[in-house]
Amino acid sequence: MRYRLFLIIVGSLFSVSGFAESTADVAQSKDSLRLFYGRASDTDFVTVVVGDYNASRESDRLAGLNWGHEVGQHLLGMPIRMTANVGMQYLDERGLQPNGYGITSFIKAQYMWRLPGTTKRVQLGLGEGLSYVTRIPKSEQRDFAHKNVESNKLMNYMEWTVDVPLSQFESLRPLLHGPIKEINTGFMVWHRSSVFGLFADTKGGINYMGFSVEAKY
Repeated sequence: MRYRLFLIIVGSLFSVSGFAESTADVAQSKDSLRLFYGRASDTDFVTVVVGDYNASRESDRLAGLNWGHEVGQHLLGMPIRMTANVGMQYLDERGLQPNGYGITSFIKAQYMWRLPGTTKRVQLGLGEGLSYVTRIPKSEQRDFAHKNVESNKLMNYMEWTVDVPLSQFESLRPLLHGPIKEINTGFMVWHRSSVFGLFADTKGGINYMGFSVEAKY
């Protein structure tokens, strides 16, 4: 039910075509690099996407880098940029167990939304794919342990981003030079879960909430 509510919220944002912005201004930007950092949260994914943060007791941390390549600029007739992505992560367990590494592979939809009553834009992004870690984070282990089951190294992956394109601010445009066509910065959620028991014996997972910087080139 909570996932259904989340999909309704995201779908309603994507359906506000009156505030859609064309992706033509970054049409030549086929590739991107995103650097991000986050901390583990016990908040449910449905509310974590709007910034609801409840720090996990372990306070696991994550840093990573994603590479994305554009595979399309429209989805269902709407200006939704589609990218294929791969990522690498470093999992800082803060001495609770040896640190780990992770890899992700996912498809992501990015929608440029103009804020009502303004000329400013926000880029909304939603990714779906797979996550593999060399060591399951402590926070994730605890989430499954109290259900008397274990998590898996291979899980479903979702990514949620809310970015502000810097090119819309004249004072920041000097940052865009050479091959860099756009820089986005903002809020990010890195989420892996069992999808109601599809990847493990029961539902569960972990969220990392933080910030990211994306360069399109």
